[in-house]
Amino acid sequence: MNEQTVLLILLILALGITLWLYILKAVKQVKYKGDERWEMIQLHAMTTADKTNAVLVLLLVLAPIFIDGETLFTLNRICTLGAVYIGIRNLFELIGIYYHDHTL
Repeated sequence: MNEQTVLLILLILALGITLWLYILKAVKQVKYKGDERWEMIQLHAMTTADKTNAVLVLLLVLAPIFIDGETLFTLNRICTLGAVYIGIRNLFELIGIYYHDHTL
């Protein structure tokens, strides 16, 4: 598989995860009617997702170690990787909502 195929698959997965997250949030908002428990679940899930920002900074710091000096990043590639990162962040928030919904 070449790099473009992998990025396309990751973008499709990121889109699916993001849609799933927003649909789940809408369903849970109606189910819990916006009570304090739902607000706490969302707060804990957002905290979990925000911790992934530290991972991004770590990857940005360590990237020059793994990439040779002649690699060129285009604006299109950077935007694609940003969209994949947002999908991964939404995945962590989705997992956080499921986890905290069962534990709180």
